[in-house]
Amino acid sequence: MKVESQSSVRSITDIIQKGSVITLITLVSRPLGYVREAIQAYLFGATLLVDAFIVAFNFPELIQTLFFSGATSAFLIPVCSRYLHDDKEYSEIYSTFINLSLIITLIVSIIFFVLSGIIAELIGPGFNPETKKVTQFLFVIMIPVISLHTLLSIMKAFLNAKEHFAAPEMSGIIWNLAFIFAAIMLSKKFGIYSLAIGVTVGSFLQILIQFPYLKKFHIRYKPKLSLDHPAIKEAKNLFTGALIATSIVPINSFVGRVLGSYLPHGEVAALSYAFRIFILPFSLFAVPVYTVMFSKISRFYHDNDWKRIFINTDSSIILLCITLIPSTILLCSMGDVAVKILYERGAFTPHDTLITNRALFGYSIGLLFYALSISLVRIFNAFHDTKTPAIVGITSIVINAILASFLMVPLKNFGIALATSIVSFYNFVVLFIILKKKTHYRLMRRTIRDIIKSIIAGIILLGILFLLRLYAGSNLYIICFLSLFFTLAIYGIFFKDYYLTYLKR
Repeated sequence: MKVESQSSVRSITDIIQKGSVITLITLVSRPLGYVREAIQAYLFGATLLVDAFIVAFNFPELIQTLFFSGATSAFLIPVCSRYLHDDKEYSEIYSTFINLSLIITLIVSIIFFVLSGIIAELIGPGFNPETKKVTQFLFVIMIPVISLHTLLSIMKAFLNAKEHFAAPEMSGIIWNLAFIFAAIMLSKKFGIYSLAIGVTVGSFLQILIQFPYLKKFHIRYKPKLSLDHPAIKEAKNLFTGALIATSIVPINSFVGRVLGSYLPHGEVAALSYAFRIFILPFSLFAVPVYTVMFSKISRFYHDNDWKRIFINTDSSIILLCITLIPSTILLCSMGDVAVKILYERGAFTPHDTLITNRALFGYSIGLLFYALSISLVRIFNAFHDTKTPAIVGITSIVINAILASFLMVPLKNFGIALATSIVSFYNFVVLFIILKKKTHYRLMRRTIRDIIKSIIAGIILLGILFLLRLYAGSNLYIICFLSLFFTLAIYGIFFKDYYLTYLKR
């Protein structure tokens, strides 16, 4: 039991060390994203031209996310992990996937270019003829994003499989900087088109910064297409399931926005603002954990090392619990404070804060299960099983639509956000039960103990935050600072062993 416990601590420390790179980069890229949006708003305001840019950008972004880059890591990391110890073979399948994706996305891009006028009509049906023309030109400038982001996702998968995470994550910072530079330097000459130029140039630069790291890990590009390679057949079998599974979240979000359009003015915007706050702790804590875990478990699966698979699964669950339980409590208790600090100025009224906080509360309830369900999807993918998450995901779309339709009537946007949380819980429970049945996986005693400790710490934190709201006055920044201080202090006391172990390493 002691050996098992030590292995668990080592696994947790390893995930923290490798995942902390992603967390640190996220701490830079997220604020940079806010700066990017602020500069965009300063230069162009909330005008019809900006609407045209957003619509023109969202379409190629959605296409490449749904059909190309979104599903790529879900099936590529498990496939390429089989060849980690053979640099020549690894480079061959890397080159094959790069060339195959180039051929497919270039064909798609040419079709989109030819049909750009029709696409502009479809994605901006309410625009006037002049704005539709602007939308078309913006769309044409950003068509290369489809190919560039797909290439980036393949490079990311092959680097992640080698347990290198810095360069792929750093690409977000490069993209933001390129966008900001283009907006500032080119806006006077090219107007709204400067933003589209920034998007495309930034996407190209994201690719360039990967090359030194690909070279470092002996991943070489060759102009060859080995379509008869076993990795291609394996990827083909996994692709459909991965495509469906990775489409679930954007589809559910789309359904929520469609249903929200029947609510009073401002409710859909409030959902968007709330989700932006909700996704921050997810990006800081959950993404690093399941990104590192996915690469590790994919490798262990090929080695048939089930002991280490289960230890890393437990480690991931512990880390998600000790970071996202306090995050949930903070968001539910201090959501209005966060909304006021971030948004309540100018045209954003106290009423907007109220409805945004209401939606944030609905999302935040399910934060932990949102992260756990996505982590379990990655675990199934690591086992070369994309079918199970896809089937569960399809049922969740139906449940989400039904729940949101019923709950939005009495609860407005809170009902739509709550439906997302309930569906996240459903996904987690079903996937966890199937995982246990297929692999005979069970939580270790240490894991159960740490989950209970995290819940107890959360209850104590909730009491302290309640008293803080009563007696700390009305200064938002003091309340925010004290909330974070008490959260770190309480969880630091309860989980000091993990912190000390990490610091020693």
